[in-house]
Amino acid sequence: MNSFWNNILKFPRFLVSVIFGLVLIIISPFFVLLKKPLTSFFFITSLTGLIAILAITIKKMLNIECC
Repeated sequence: MNSFWNNILKFPRFLVSVIFGLVLIIISPFFVLLKKPLTSFFFITSLTGLIAILAITIKKMLNIECC
């Protein structure tokens, strides 16, 4: 019975490692874009624009007044 609980306690560590690996696999193609100056400029500009549009949309949806 002791080995059963030891195996059960290993699952959270396994879950964290699987999620971390999935995040690394999803993010790794974007690091290729950062190697060249032109593609890194467009990537950073696009990412900044996407974050700005998302922030404006959420502020409008929640009716948040700022500055």
